[in-house]
Amino acid sequence: MPLPVVGKAHEAKAQTEFVWFIYGSSLSKRAFAAWAQEHGYQLPDFSAAFPARLDGYRLAFDVMSRFWGGATADLVPAPGSAVEGIALPLPGSARGLVDHKEGAISGLYEPFEVQVKPLAGGAPSAAIAYRAAASRRLTEEAPPSETFLETLLEGAREWKLSEGWIGSLAAR
Repeated sequence: MPLPVVGKAHEAKAQTEFVWFIYGSSLSKRAFAAWAQEHGYQLPDFSAAFPARLDGYRLAFDVMSRFWGGATADLVPAPGSAVEGIALPLPGSARGLVDHKEGAISGLYEPFEVQVKPLAGGAPSAAIAYRAAASRRLTEEAPPSETFLETLLEGAREWKLSEGWIGSLAAR
């Protein structure tokens, strides 16, 4: 049975269209669908999504999650590094769902503007990514939650991210 749907995310007013850069557990359509059902959301349309890369950042496992039972991913500036994920174009009306899914409603993560590049080549796209709020980061990185990492790998494989990226995740 879905949880009652109330609060800021469901009351959010429609905004302009945006592109969401997804690099964590939301890559897994199975995991995302389970979350959406539990929280009373309709699953977004992924038909326009494309694999993408965010340059100048790396994954850090510096956010503790009770749900995942360990550390989850965050974006940390790192010149010369890159994070792979997907770029998902969405209507402005989906911003509340995304803020809820990414933990921005609770202050765990915060949105910021980025430029992502399609893995297949082409022009960069403006996007919104989410990073942990400074006050919610661990003082040092921790081993990733095994369940979170398995879900992240499931999504990376599903979206056919690069073998190098999948290998780097699997090596964690």
